[in-house]
Amino acid sequence: MKRNSFPSLSAAGLLALLTTACNPDKEVIMPEVPTVTNAVYVVNEGTSNGAISLYNKSTKTVVRDVYAPANGNKRLGPYVQNMTIVGDNAYLVVNGADSVQVVRLADFKRTTGIGGFSQPRYLLAAGTDKAYVTEWQGSFPAYSAGRVAVLNLTTNTIGKRLTVGVNPEQMLLVDGKLYVANSDGNTLSVINTTTDAVESSIAVPDGPKNLVRDANGNIWVLCSKYGAAQDFLVRFSPAQPTQQTRIALANDYTNGNLRTNATGSTIYVSLGTGTYALDPQATALTPKPLIRRNFYGLGIDPQDNTIYAGTATFSGDAKVIRYTVAGAPIDSFGVAVGPNAFLFR
Repeated sequence: MKRNSFPSLSAAGLLALLTTACNPDKEVIMPEVPTVTNAVYVVNEGTSNGAISLYNKSTKTVVRDVYAPANGNKRLGPYVQNMTIVGDNAYLVVNGADSVQVVRLADFKRTTGIGGFSQPRYLLAAGTDKAYVTEWQGSFPAYSAGRVAVLNLTTNTIGKRLTVGVNPEQMLLVDGKLYVANSDGNTLSVINTTTDAVESSIAVPDGPKNLVRDANGNIWVLCSKYGAAQDFLVRFSPAQPTQQTRIALANDYTNGNLRTNATGSTIYVSLGTGTYALDPQATALTPKPLIRRNFYGLGIDPQDNTIYAGTATFSGDAKVIRYTVAGAPIDSFGVAVGPNAFLFR
């Protein structure tokens, strides 16, 4: 995925959280100290309550939930789907609460909440003043056409909404075009970000949900739909979207987590048969996976390509395992429930 700059809490801030999070009666005062550049934010989807964990790479210290102690021990709510950094703020997409919560990165205190969404999934910023949020509509088994909400980041209000395919998931911004994966169908919607209008759609196999761009400028799409005859990794040039390279995969509901390293020179995908590393010219999976297991969440550290992998545990707290670029395990640390994504600073 595209590399971003993510400010973090300091080591002193971590210590303050660790020593006060267990005491609900104690007021949390976040120290005013310089930020460090050594943190990993872990998005934990949760069940009744999601959480953002914070891992310090230098001290190997973990704050299980950085949000609650900074906000009077209030919780985020069910199903924290996504976190996006824009400037000095973090936008937390809380699917089960139909909201986006905005926090200051300096202390993780909530500044506002944005409501009015319908089952929000992912938020992608297009500059400092605008973002897009995918929304589902309806309920199983009769979901209806989804939407992309255009969010004004200056006023934190929803502007226009664009109708796309059913159950839109991740988005990718390439040269002024926003590609939207419609997961309960077989298309990508293409939005012109100047006019904020849907201008075309691209046919792909069933179940597109993850999108990345590689070092050659090509777009990769992971297509996986429960019960489909076949899953696929699809690659195409934005200039020629109908000319596609398709890598066939065994259908598996755990197929997911399409990522790249910072330069886009390696594509990572976590499948039911393991986690694979591919080069941008690949036309087939490698004979053996890089790591012989599937993960619920996957992230690649842009500094050194360390692989962060979250386990699919929802009955209790989960674990993140770190691997070298060669797939050898380094260590692990505990986080909250259902780690689905990582943000690096």
